[in-house]
Amino acid sequence: MTSTKVALVGASGNLGPAVLKELLTAGFDVTVLTRKGSSKTFDSRAHVAEVDYESLDSLKAALSGQDVVVNTLGVGAIPKPIHLRLVDAAVATGVKRFIPSEYGCDTTNPAISKLPAFGDKVSVQEHLKNVAQKSGLSYSLLITGPFLDWGLEKGFILNLAGPAVLYDGGDRRFSSTTLSGIGKGIVGIVNNLEATKNSTVYINEARVTQNELLELSGKSIGTKIVHTTDLEKEAYAELAKPAPNPEIFATKFILRGIFGEGHGSLFDSEKLSNDLFGLKTLSKEEIRGLIPQ
Repeated sequence: MTSTKVALVGASGNLGPAVLKELLTAGFDVTVLTRKGSSKTFDSRAHVAEVDYESLDSLKAALSGQDVVVNTLGVGAIPKPIHLRLVDAAVATGVKRFIPSEYGCDTTNPAISKLPAFGDKVSVQEHLKNVAQKSGLSYSLLITGPFLDWGLEKGFILNLAGPAVLYDGGDRRFSSTTLSGIGKGIVGIVNNLEATKNSTVYINEARVTQNELLELSGKSIGTKIVHTTDLEKEAYAELAKPAPNPEIFATKFILRGIFGEGHGSLFDSEKLSNDLFGLKTLSKEEIRGLIPQ
């Protein structure tokens, strides 16, 4: 029996290395797409295909013969036409499944989808839904909540350098997944193509609050409450400037999406695919082990 052929796009980013590791561990035949002339190196078990992301023909050549395409390129930082072109190349080469760069807030929630920071993801979703009706390409949207280990390390979920910013008081529970957990979720999709066909797939390894994370850290630091409604207003104000700073407005919109009321950041337990994928929930001790000391 031949291994499933998986093309991974964005293997050197924040998420890509963990995804590559899980795909290889699962035994898939992995090809990493990388920019022509890139000096990045990857696990020797993976094939490497240099591409010109501006060229549909270049992408088609790289995706020829692949079963699944996994895109972990950053959305926003990487222009939307590249994400759409990857979909078109997948359609043209007969790829079975496309997993777009989601892995965060639930962009199918209306409150999230209207926030400008998520506009490109919504556009890619719409394009996938359209091509899925006309071709053999299917899709899976993997929704994971914020990256738990990365978010703690970078102070994004909770800034333990102090003062700790508590969004809307820090008591809103949200779903979150580690980088390796997201990789396992992608493996789960590839191993369950029929069950995940043309659907939104939810996973999480933790369902926590900022205050719980602060308590688990064992640190005594000052706190500051910030209202996510204010963040949203500030983000729109930045966006209205002649030359808005994406790092400012996108970050504020994302924080609103994670911690804001009514934004679906705590996934319904019945919707989770954890059991299907064999993905476990982290214990308090395991979560504590992810918190920088």
